[in-house]
Amino acid sequence: MNRLIVHLDVDAFFASVEQLLVPAIRSRPVIVGSGCIASCSYEARQFGLHAGMSLRQAKRLCPQAEIMPGNCRIYRCFSEHVWRVARRYAVSLETHLDEAYGDATGMEGIHGQPLELGGKLQRAILTEVGLPVSVGLAANRMMAKIASASAKPGGVVWVRPGRERQFLDDLPIGKLLGVGPKTARRLNDLNIETISDLRMLGRDVLRSMFGRRGEVLYERCRGRDYQPLRPDAMPKSVSRETTFHSPTTDGGELRGMLFYLLERAIRTVRRSGLLSGCVTLTIRYDDWKQFETSKSLPAPSDCEDVVLATVLALLRRLHHRRVAIRHVGIVLSGFVRACNRNTLFDVRSRVRRRGLYETVDVLRDRYGYGSVVTGKSIELLGRCEQSDYGFVLRTPSLTK
Repeated sequence: MNRLIVHLDVDAFFASVEQLLVPAIRSRPVIVGSGCIASCSYEARQFGLHAGMSLRQAKRLCPQAEIMPGNCRIYRCFSEHVWRVARRYAVSLETHLDEAYGDATGMEGIHGQPLELGGKLQRAILTEVGLPVSVGLAANRMMAKIASASAKPGGVVWVRPGRERQFLDDLPIGKLLGVGPKTARRLNDLNIETISDLRMLGRDVLRSMFGRRGEVLYERCRGRDYQPLRPDAMPKSVSRETTFHSPTTDGGELRGMLFYLLERAIRTVRRSGLLSGCVTLTIRYDDWKQFETSKSLPAPSDCEDVVLATVLALLRRLHHRRVAIRHVGIVLSGFVRACNRNTLFDVRSRVRRRGLYETVDVLRDRYGYGSVVTGKSIELLGRCEQSDYGFVLRTPSLTK
């Protein structure tokens, strides 16, 4: 039996949610972001706007655009609602913030042939959640993703088994998964413009050019992909970042914000049953010069105060200019499973501290994150507005 993998992608996710919640801005250019575009509607994209573009440039290109600051908590709620609907049509769902892969093999007996299944899934999400989605179906995850990209916005595309090469033939080389801008430029220098052109290079040639990645490209340009679905995959990183309401030189405010971001990231790590082994700190000065550095923790941990010591050491390494800081970010990575948190030889203080964190998590789950303010984030009291969800940041992290 041929497998049927479905890729589901919410069209202009953040902007679509804002248009759904605010009827007055439907069918109008919408930008979500502060400082730069995090997401923009298809009406805005007609003016050349795209994610990552500065708001200053976006206003010049599309002065009539509606600019929304964004709310990550609302977006995550919509995301989870979409995935609940999708699980009725596909199993082993591997979810990300605005896209998901699922295995719909055998579901044809319930929902009809692939195109019919994809159409039903699309209509169910639009009816129950109110968001437009694009759906791609194929025999492997790579082809399903490329199919959904070709279906945007709001389409359904099925790549029939055995038709993968024909589907890929005329696509630009940059559409192939694993081919980034640098790789595309290198291939373009060899007059390789389309995916069919790439097939002219043998396995040995690609391996000599790109190493092990060349082997993957050799298979992918032929429509083959052996990457499995990972419904319970361990994340590669968990990040939290924000821009200050006003650039700051106050050390207390800076340390308080770093602790608050670390708290939010560590809580996600702890709830996922993981321990972090590495932390990365990013700071951006008011003159837009940005610096980043990483360091491994003495031992994998899910405790704020343990990781904070490393974060402060990184801050002392980076913060060496007499310029106000406008943006900070923390990335946790190097995860391992926290299979056995308490061991026979654990220090009593460590066990009590872990119990304290778990108690605080329970209180925040019940009464809202803003119900408890701990550690150095107390420095933010009176400086940042608060809500039930915690401190109101200028640009909340929109990553999962």
